Amino acid sequence: MVTQNVGIETMPGVYLCGSLYRPARGRGPFPAVLSPHGHFTSADMNQVGRYRPDQQYRCAMLAKMGAVVFSYEMFAYGESLLQVTPEDHRTGLALTVQTINSIRALDFITSLPYVDPGRVGVTGESGGGTQTFLLTALDDRVAVSVPVVMVSSYFFGGCPCESGLPVHSCSLHGTNNAEIAAMASPRPMLVISDGNDWTRHVPEIEYPYLRNVYALYSAAGNVENVHLPDEGHDYGFSKRVAMYGFMARHLGLNINAIKDKTGKIDESGIRIEDYEAQLVFGTGGKLPGHAVKGADEVRKVLDSLR
Repeated sequence: MVTQNVGIETMPGVYLCGSLYRPARGRGPFPAVLSPHGHFTSADMNQVGRYRPDQQYRCAMLAKMGAVVFSYEMFAYGESLLQVTPEDHRTGLALTVQTINSIRALDFITSLPYVDPGRVGVTGESGGGTQTFLLTALDDRVAVSVPVVMVSSYFFGGCPCESGLPVHSCSLHGTNNAEIAAMASPRPMLVISDGNDWTRHVPEIEYPYLRNVYALYSAAGNVENVHLPDEGHDYGFSKRVAMYGFMARHLGLNINAIKDKTGKIDESGIRIEDYEAQLVFGTGGKLPGHAVKGADEVRKVLDSLR
């Protein structure tokens, strides 16, 4: 596996930073997986956003299985803070920019000469789960999706970056995350839920609804649910194991590449990179000269693109 720090100019003067994971062997074309992250905070920068160990584990393991993986950060998280403030994350601007960034991340990864643009997946948890089903709903280039601990019919995520504008009141009748997630049909989707957050009712409410929508396309078997009633809001090991198997089946990845001699999934060989080693613009945070600064300037860029 090979890793590389990547910065993408998703709009004039606006940058998205991330980590690109590639298989160490082979020429491709490889399947690809986008990996947005969720809202998890810590006093240790190694534990925030795309720098979190659980984020690195899943990206590195997918690369060992034969995928090209792009792990990218939320608006006003990580190196995005070189351009805006943390407060800007809790605005409708964050929803707009994050969604544009996800589409541009998809543009980027499908442009790589060693990527098969017909085999692209996306998976993320919490706010990254929201980006997973939003991107899948908006862009048919996503072939497989695994939204984790976020598909709920009654809760939108608690942050304007997930429900700003507000997107769930886009009609007289409104909508919800289960309906948005259903727009993935008939493409394969695994919904991972747990018993200790707002996804606790997925097996009884959201999953049957999704199967009914998929059945309209004669594809009820393409949507699955792994429910972990004793677990909480995270992208923990058991959730990652479920995702690995699903991505392997639907993207043609080699699940055996991440198993130990007993046949169990083994993440112990993954080296967790330090925060500083993953910085695109270095510890000094030196941006290109034309990079915009401040949310108002980002809004001006958005207005200029209309």
